[in-house]
Amino acid sequence: MTRMLLRVAALALGLCALPALGQPAAKAPARPGPDKAAGPDRKAPGQVIGCPSLANYRMLLHDGGAAAAAVLADPKADHLGCTLVTRSEITGLVDRVTLGDRSYECAGLPTTTACHWMEAGAAARPAPAGAAKR
Repeated sequence: MTRMLLRVAALALGLCALPALGQPAAKAPARPGPDKAAGPDRKAPGQVIGCPSLANYRMLLHDGGAAAAAVLADPKADHLGCTLVTRSEITGLVDRVTLGDRSYECAGLPTTTACHWMEAGAAARPAPAGAAKR
């Protein structure tokens, strides 16, 4: 019974959290400044979206980077624990994981003991020495 529930849960997670970054982003209202040129999970050149849970990160970015930025900008929305992280705040990369064809890194922050997950390479820091692909 437990094995069946685990399979159903894994299937549901896989179907609900398909990598949205590979899909074309929906057109957002025009905004001035560097936001237009920023990457899919970057609101500004020095910031990236980070979440304490990889599942929450994937759910937040399910509809694309522009939608995720809009959710984070709305104070009444459920942010799933996610926040904008300034690259200068990142103390280092704690972990790295590859799910399917997408890689993610967990960045350490001085303000919390929980690392924050983000798209691999978004932190612009070298990978941790002991982190292995899983």
